[in-house]
Amino acid sequence: MSCTAAPNQCVYNAPMTLDPTLSHTKGLEPEAAKARNCRRVQDFMNTTVGPIPVKAFLDGFLPRGKSWPKTPPLPSKGGFKDVPPNAATPEGICGQLLGTLRKASDCFPGFVFDGTSARSLHPRRLGYMKPHICCYATENFNAVQRSETQLRAELGYAEFFIDVKPCSSHDYFADPPVASTTESRASHDFIAPADDQEFKKHRDRALGQHIAYAIEILTRQYRVAVFSVSIAGSRTRLLRWDRAGCIVTEVFDLREQADLFCEFLWRFSQSTHRRRGHDVTVQVASSEEETLFREAIRAHVQFQLQLDTEESLDNAVRQHYESGHVAAVHVLAHGCPANAAHVSRFIVSRPVVSSLQLTGRCTRGYWAVDARTGDVVFLKDTWRAYPPVDLEGDTLKRMNDQGVRNIPSIVCHGDVPDYLPQDDQEVNSRDMQVSETNEWQKDETVCKVMGESVVISKHWHYRVVLGTVGYGLGNIRGTEELLHVTYDVFHAMRDALRHDSRLHRDISIGNVILVREKDRDVRRGVLIDWETSCRVDETGKAVEPGRVGTWLFMSMDMLQNAENDRSHTFQDDMESLLYVVIYCGLLWLPHRLSKKQLAIIINLFFEFSDSIDAGRIGGHGKLRNSRYRVYTNMAAFSPALQDWLQTVMEFHGPVNHPKEEYADRWTNPDYLDRFWDEYLKTHVLDRDDRVVHDHLHATGVHKAPSSMDSTEAIILRGRSERRVTARSLKRTREVTPPLDASPTSPVAPRRSTRIRLLLEERK
Repeated sequence: MSCTAAPNQCVYNAPMTLDPTLSHTKGLEPEAAKARNCRRVQDFMNTTVGPIPVKAFLDGFLPRGKSWPKTPPLPSKGGFKDVPPNAATPEGICGQLLGTLRKASDCFPGFVFDGTSARSLHPRRLGYMKPHICCYATENFNAVQRSETQLRAELGYAEFFIDVKPCSSHDYFADPPVASTTESRASHDFIAPADDQEFKKHRDRALGQHIAYAIEILTRQYRVAVFSVSIAGSRTRLLRWDRAGCIVTEVFDLREQADLFCEFLWRFSQSTHRRRGHDVTVQVASSEEETLFREAIRAHVQFQLQLDTEESLDNAVRQHYESGHVAAVHVLAHGCPANAAHVSRFIVSRPVVSSLQLTGRCTRGYWAVDARTGDVVFLKDTWRAYPPVDLEGDTLKRMNDQGVRNIPSIVCHGDVPDYLPQDDQEVNSRDMQVSETNEWQKDETVCKVMGESVVISKHWHYRVVLGTVGYGLGNIRGTEELLHVTYDVFHAMRDALRHDSRLHRDISIGNVILVREKDRDVRRGVLIDWETSCRVDETGKAVEPGRVGTWLFMSMDMLQNAENDRSHTFQDDMESLLYVVIYCGLLWLPHRLSKKQLAIIINLFFEFSDSIDAGRIGGHGKLRNSRYRVYTNMAAFSPALQDWLQTVMEFHGPVNHPKEEYADRWTNPDYLDRFWDEYLKTHVLDRDDRVVHDHLHATGVHKAPSSMDSTEAIILRGRSERRVTARSLKRTREVTPPLDASPTSPVAPRRSTRIRLLLEERK
């Protein structure tokens, strides 16, 4: 089966992942914007390179073509002189800036600028804000103007954005003196100091919002990188964001050095889509391909979920498909000649997984349709670490060949090229989509950030297509399915160790899918995401030390290892699987906990972390439950699940049996295997006892009360320069909770208080 391809063009305004209610975009909850942006500012300190000379920046990312004409001059000699050097509010600068840009359209043919900050329900509120000015391709401007305000299409179509702050003191960065030597530059701190804590708070929020815009563009479009412009008063910097971090230029004055800004605009307008940051291996799907996709996905959803009504089916399909927003993603097969004959085309629409992180793997996952065969597959788009020990696709192919059970089948995989080969043309091995921020970290112009040299890792864009497609573990029907599915995962873990000497190292709720098959009454559990797996040595320990999994499900020993130098074992994966069962039971199976008790237990058992001098630690709730069974006993699950849990927890940490008698119950997986197999054969388990409890992790509805949950405004106004001092900075880190941690890091008395509350409620 084949379909006619659409013209080769960039894809804009791509759908984002929906929350479990299928009513809102996942990860953009306004109430959590403050905490998100606070974390992003801290991460930014570890992944930012600068200041880079403007000319070097332009030559590196937007090099001049030999056939290009000279940069057109500005229409007036005054250039950007009408833009004030400082203003009371950003609007005081934006109006004049927009007016000058519109007069200077010859400098950026094919593009238009528009003020976007006012196109919001709450223009000054976190989570609702939009950039002050966006640049669009001319052919996309009408689509933006027609869009509804709440849909945030501005970021779906933006080529780049301009973020404006009213005063020069709001510049987050401080360049070294012009006459600095290489040595003095290397010791200079790039972050501008600020003694006024209230001012610093709002300046940090403004930076966090700038980062949020860049991330949202990277998520709403198919991108390798995105540019932005930061203007503070008339102090101007160019920025480029990719999956390794951000590159920032030296400052220049927009009023006095307008030629630099015009050169950026001209080069941007003349550059290819690829140079401007677009992923040109993704194209707009044809109408025939959209029809193929919709019908194939609809049939697969119905088979997997066995829905009773057309309305239910329509709603379930929304998780994967948005009408008019369908794209064709290409995969160049690894290990084959890099020509057109080895490129496969897959149709996608809405991802079931998408990342709102700037750096790292930033994985997107789609239910996709093979344009040639019409088969429904799973397409994983990620940025892998460089160099990899094993490509995930190679690992899966080898384990499938070895007979490892309950893992996904592999269709194809490969690194993503800069361009699609035509006919017999072959892609050069150097022409692959890779991060570039890392390549500038050793530049002689680069300064320290918060007192430390920045070390940035390289990432390669990579895709893997799987032939196994199902639903997440959060969709379990009941106790029977949970225990059968996790036993399937246990088989996958054991087979991988036995046949490939491999540990998964990230046994978590997000890495298990439920797959309905014609010959099974209960859906099969499949263990996915093997990218962080690794081989073991002769002692059974992972050859790569350190934590790589999901914090909520890590073993006690891994969480207590503050130095993060412990090697993973198979028993750590077994323990993580136990926590997956407990977690699912707490969120989606019957128990006696109140809403408050459930929230406290989820926090203490799974989320809690603390920072000590040696590093980050956790696992206190898991340790307490291992010794006293306090949380699992309090939950009082159904008798069948409680019986299974008591036995497995006794294997893991005996309380009711002599430790000597149970010494090898956990170290020898055969005991757990035999017990689990016999248990499923001899017990009648509830098939449909699913209960969705009132907790964010279960419902996806954000309503946790916390000081970090706020949409308060960013207030940066014209102010005196005297309150911003030039003192030397020391490296400081605010302890802000990661996504998988509690809003604050509790200390011992607070933990005691929480446990007392649990016991009081139980009475």
